[in-house]
Amino acid sequence: MQKKSRPDKVSTAVTLLWITIAVGVIRSIMEFSNSLETATASGFGPGFVIFITFFTLAFLAFFIFMIGNGKNWARITFLVLFIIGIPFSILPATQSLIANPISGILGISQTILQIIALVFLFQKPSSDWFKSMKK
Repeated sequence: MQKKSRPDKVSTAVTLLWITIAVGVIRSIMEFSNSLETATASGFGPGFVIFITFFTLAFLAFFIFMIGNGKNWARITFLVLFIIGIPFSILPATQSLIANPISGILGISQTILQIIALVFLFQKPSSDWFKSMKK
């Protein structure tokens, strides 16, 4: 049985998620000195900040790649992690808006793009495609 081609909504969602990664890289660069100050105050150095940033971006990239390949578990896990992360992102988003408004706006934009992507990923054509990819 031939697998169905990826629906436009899934392709759009994956593209939006890759854009959020790119915005994350930009924000990481913008926020590096603030992150370094926080890490240094906690007893960590710049290597730790860089490692955590790369690890986080690689972790997200892995899920986006798997979603793009039709892995339903990746779509569901991404949703669960997003929901769990929302309460923990409110204070940092507020602080970012105050300390660096451009970075704060980019962060809010990332969240909005991720919400749109998740809506696309859980619409019927997308869900049907993910189910068909299991076969």
